Amino acid sequence: MHHGSQDNLLDPVITIGEAAQITGLSDSSLRKYEAAGLIHYARTRGGYRMLSAEDLERVRMIQQLIKRKGLTLEGIRRLWALLPCWEFKGCSEEERATCGVVKESRNEPCWVIQNYEGCCGEETCRRCEVYRTAATCTEDLKSLVFDLLLGRSDSPLADRLNQCRQQQKRDTNGQTQLGETKE
Repeated sequence: MHHGSQDNLLDPVITIGEAAQITGLSDSSLRKYEAAGLIHYARTRGGYRMLSAEDLERVRMIQQLIKRKGLTLEGIRRLWALLPCWEFKGCSEEERATCGVVKESRNEPCWVIQNYEGCCGEETCRRCEVYRTAATCTEDLKSLVFDLLLGRSDSPLADRLNQCRQQQKRDTNGQTQLGETKE
């Protein structure tokens, strides 16, 4: 499988049970990730959770943060909450004044505050670059936000996070999103 377009990476193609087999996690662990606000699974009309290739990669990133960095689900959620989505998206002062995320400003990522419905026009959180980038750039996120708050950023936050996301894509280029190695 090759890396396709954004739409292909976001197409829900595997069940939560299949994802559990691929990742070595239990179905309940995958549901805990969702309950903690770390991932938003697509749902069938019958309410069944479905994962895309990008969701599966997000699950793997969460696993790495837990195993390699010693973070808890709460710690990951709080770290992702540091991302000022209004900076990433370049929202105007007028947009910020009416934005529920800016007003709420609590220890939750923007997609949790907006209840996964999106707050940026027609865009849903699953397709939002802020949601999509948070998992792949977690290690850089804290320093990026800190630099932004202190006014030390050499380039806009969006550019720096996009660079991080591109590097992550290059780093995983030898693997498919479903965990198979290229031959």
